[in-house]
Amino acid sequence: MLIESLAALAVVGSPGAATQEWEGGVRVAPRGSYRDSCSGEYVNRGRLYADCRDRSGRVRGTSIELNRCGDYEIRNEDGRLVCGPWRGDFEDRPNRPDRPGRPDRPGGDWGRGASVTVYRDALYRGGSTTFRGEVANLRETGFNDVISSMQLRGTWEVCTDAWFRGTCRTFSEDVWNLQQHGLNDRISSLRPVRGGGRR
Repeated sequence: MLIESLAALAVVGSPGAATQEWEGGVRVAPRGSYRDSCSGEYVNRGRLYADCRDRSGRVRGTSIELNRCGDYEIRNEDGRLVCGPWRGDFEDRPNRPDRPGRPDRPGGDWGRGASVTVYRDALYRGGSTTFRGEVANLRETGFNDVISSMQLRGTWEVCTDAWFRGTCRTFSEDVWNLQQHGLNDRISSLRPVRGGGRR
């Protein structure tokens, strides 16, 4: 019995295996180099879903069957999840199944009707622009690390790093001064939250 248990542990702990972890009773994504350039990863019915950057910097929805990846590390190849010889599929994010236990996962067009107007200064002053969909990297917009206040329609997630990494916070009310939340001149990506449309 002891030998069988040790053998089972050796298989689970083998390098590169696409093992699945459990977090609060919910199956979460396996480890792999894809995590360096993908975000929002989760597992539903044996498929790994994620939003991955392609070579041009665009974020693509993608998924792959985990039972094909047992002996291979999962990686991002030009916006698509791959493992060994197996290539995943591109996904239309609004039509994906929900993340188990997390039906409010941000992303895509799920915040339909949502918009955010961002300002360079507190009290909704200074240069401004309005976004109506997710922006994975604000560097190209001229508003990277310069936002000090926001007026919202719907619920939005904002993060201190591009690709929705770093410190992230969710807001559903106007914010007259981001300094109060430790985010003044620090926002590098933002996106509407599912179910957070017009209000």
